[in-house]
Amino acid sequence: MNYRTFVRCVLPLVALCLMGQGCLGGTKTAASPDGGVFKTATRAESWTQKPAFISGAKISAEAGKITVNSMAFDPQDEKVIYLATAEHGLVYSFDAGDSWRKADTLKIARVQTVAVDPKNKCVVYATAANKVYKTENCMRDWRDVFFDPRTEKVFTQLLVDWFNPTVLYAGTSEGDVFKSTDAGRSWRVIKRVEGAVITSLALDPRDSRILYAGTNGSGIFKTLDGGATWLQVKKQLGEEFRDARRVTQAVVDPQIANLIYLVSKYGVIKSPDQGETWQAMSLPIAPGAAEVTYLAIDRKDNKKLFLIGPDAFLLSVDGGASWTSKRLPTTRAGSVLLISPADSNLIYLGTKPQVTK
Repeated sequence: MNYRTFVRCVLPLVALCLMGQGCLGGTKTAASPDGGVFKTATRAESWTQKPAFISGAKISAEAGKITVNSMAFDPQDEKVIYLATAEHGLVYSFDAGDSWRKADTLKIARVQTVAVDPKNKCVVYATAANKVYKTENCMRDWRDVFFDPRTEKVFTQLLVDWFNPTVLYAGTSEGDVFKSTDAGRSWRVIKRVEGAVITSLALDPRDSRILYAGTNGSGIFKTLDGGATWLQVKKQLGEEFRDARRVTQAVVDPQIANLIYLVSKYGVIKSPDQGETWQAMSLPIAPGAAEVTYLAIDRKDNKKLFLIGPDAFLLSVDGGASWTSKRLPTTRAGSVLLISPADSNLIYLGTKPQVTK
């Protein structure tokens, strides 16, 4: 019995057990693992945890313990989802999250980021510590295509150019932005921000030569020519948005040219002109009162914005003028959102442990 047949025939029964709805008639208790990935098809009206983890012939709820560092769809098949995790390396699903498996051929415990070639589903990249890994045959085997000799360095960000997938960008904990123009065979530093961590990389969905790099204290840097020249966006934030220099995420609007959002220690701000001027987003929480973790935008309707924080999911259908707030379905913090490109009611939530301050 192959994997897909196994999942189709066996998994529904096992899922009932894991959800506490069958088998011995038990119910899920508060002590049950409530991490990993949650899924909603009703735009957060209700969520379902997806804990089923397949290892060999065994199925467990181990995926309910996973810490999700990053998450990615296969651009050609959104039922295929990849998770970069802190405990099980690279984890994947072929059935829209109903079951998960570890990519055993990548023998790494902690994977920081994952990215998929938009034109070749069998080409996947992942980063772990100071190395970049690649598979060209749907995870049958992997090889490290790049490493930095400074072992204390961590690759924090990874992007594949949506226009030309032989172009890749990677950011590091040492403030470096690397670029490859030959599908990962060779790399060079195109930007170095001394004393900073590259916390975000974002490509413009209309022109992939435009790249934004967020940092943990120096604001953001932008290039309009694929990294040949850079401009720093720091003084433009002024004193009002001083805390926005500590960037969590930069997000480029999928429909309006030059509109970018900045998720930061301040909260969320936006710029209509590539960072020259800024305005605060009106949120149900005061600036700096709580960490905003992640922002996602509906690709088809950019007025639909999705935010997560330590314990809340926020939704706006009017471009941020008003928000609906709901509690997360977990005691953990939200780490990442994945919105279906075909239907924004379908959302995946990755989780991570709460940070004790």
